[in-house]
Amino acid sequence: MATGTSETTAPDGGWGWFIVIATFISTFLSSGNFYSFGVLYVAFLDAFGGTKSETAWIGSIFLLTFVTATAVSTALVKKIGHRPTVMLSGVMATTSLLLSSFATSLYQLYFTYGGLVGFGVGLAYIPCIDMTSKYFKKKLSLALGLGMAGTGAGQFLLSVGNQLLVDTYGWRGMLLILSAVSFHLCVAGALLRPLQPYQPIPNKDIALKESEHGDDIDEVGQGAAEDIAMSERESSEKENGKARKCDLRRCAAFFTSILTSMYDKEMLVHPLFLLQLLIGVGQAIGHATVSIHVVRRFRDFGIPATKSAFVSSFNGIGQLIGRPLLGAIANTGILKPHVLYGIAMATCGAGNLFGMYVESFEAQIFYITVFGMSMGGYFLLIPVVVNYFHGKDKIRHGTSMVLQAQGIVALLTSPLAGYMRDKYGGYEQAFWVVVGAYAVCTACAFSLGAVDKYLGRRRQKQADATISRTVSEAGNSEKSSVEGVSSV
Repeated sequence: MATGTSETTAPDGGWGWFIVIATFISTFLSSGNFYSFGVLYVAFLDAFGGTKSETAWIGSIFLLTFVTATAVSTALVKKIGHRPTVMLSGVMATTSLLLSSFATSLYQLYFTYGGLVGFGVGLAYIPCIDMTSKYFKKKLSLALGLGMAGTGAGQFLLSVGNQLLVDTYGWRGMLLILSAVSFHLCVAGALLRPLQPYQPIPNKDIALKESEHGDDIDEVGQGAAEDIAMSERESSEKENGKARKCDLRRCAAFFTSILTSMYDKEMLVHPLFLLQLLIGVGQAIGHATVSIHVVRRFRDFGIPATKSAFVSSFNGIGQLIGRPLLGAIANTGILKPHVLYGIAMATCGAGNLFGMYVESFEAQIFYITVFGMSMGGYFLLIPVVVNYFHGKDKIRHGTSMVLQAQGIVALLTSPLAGYMRDKYGGYEQAFWVVVGAYAVCTACAFSLGAVDKYLGRRRQKQADATISRTVSEAGNSEKSSVEGVSSV
């Protein structure tokens, strides 16, 4: 198990709880904007008369730009910091939702809602999680669970609330109100106060002596300082012309460095992280199929539309309960994070197997609630597992890269599940694929600990071999020296 290094000590509380609030706001609005698209989907169909496929592309573009933004945010955090990145997210989300309310075609919504809103809210996700990891060590799992519970709350409240707003003010009015609400991302960003390193108080006697001699030093050096300042101003004026010419080069270098800092090359070749990427692919097959097609499957079971509308709400309630619950369990240390990770995915697989053959409304609601709890749990544990095996310094890049892998796979999975339903006349085959994907994920998660131990033993053998070789070479060198002296 790797451990990260940090210049500061995580306080495990204090201002850290405000960081948790910021994370809650961020996940509430980012996930809420995505899951509320189900409400807008129907409104856009009625407003623009496009096909279901054409209208659904808005949601697909949103998902793709969201995961792309997580990569960009990892670079922006390094360049400008956590707080400016999240506040930029708030400004961008607010502006793009405002623009979307004036759209007159689906193609405009592809750009304003799918592209700009998705990218805007996506910028806030990783910085908040990363900042939480800096403020918490022992309580990290619990803090992440509470903060990321905003996903479930957003899915539940915004799905219901946005429907009420659409019914009252229409979809344009709803987007205007959501635009104002999304400005709270700037509030979340303002809460992300950097964790300052500890500064020791200097010895009082030394400080007093320095202050006593300071006046004399200032008086003697004042004239020299003025001369130096004059010469510096003259030289700076000469350099200004050259500096202006370099501005474009600096801008180009800035954006190039952002692109190169989006990914951690070291992690991309690490066997443990490659295994976690594989787990992320399986997770995406599961939750993308269920989240998008479960409502339609409810209808296939003969459950009326009025009751099917509760699916998203109960999924959100499950996530709202599951994330802090699994965070608290992980915080106890009773189970290793990767073991709890595997249990959450095994529960998702078993739940889908149960949901395939029990068709009553009550049983389906129970299934989707349990699925939401387990899905929310493994989403929470992604940064926790990255921290456990790779250290805090890798949480930002590691979580972002897993989410990107999930986004790409999810973009392809949903159409494939729809194709299988059209071909076979039902979702049974598609949901068997989901069960199989979660089974593979579970096996991979449980094997993470064994792989880590194997890699540790291999590193130790290599280190021992290096030490042995060094000692042997040193002994041979000493023997040669002795022999040379003897011959003389």
